[in-house]
Amino acid sequence: MRLEVEPGLERSRRELDAAEALLRQEFFEQAISRAYYACFYAAEMALLSLGETRSKHAGVISAFGRLVIREGGLEAEMGELLRSLFEDRIDADYRFAAAPPGRARERIDDARRFVEAVREWIEERDPQL
Repeated sequence: MRLEVEPGLERSRRELDAAEALLRQEFFEQAISRAYYACFYAAEMALLSLGETRSKHAGVISAFGRLVIREGGLEAEMGELLRSLFEDRIDADYRFAAAPPGRARERIDDARRFVEAVREWIEERDPQL
């Protein structure tokens, strides 16, 4: 399992880099979407570190809240961030309203905190990662 978790966490970091690049090019909606995916992949890796997988976004978010936040002890704010980023990603991908640049910057910063918190949580559970 460890062999799968590390590449997934690296994917999260690459998504954050992509979000930053999109922000610099003023692709604000796309930057928000990539910020969400950075969190989504990190959440999947947290579940995988527990031997769990889910096939849909809603399933990952729900299981993350139950297994990682409530039962696993990761701070509740991280669950709230994942849910709110999911909602912003839906708006960014499927609505025609433009996202303000400040919102994209905020969401990337939130995603960076989320990915780091999840990485630390996983490493505390399995220091060999």
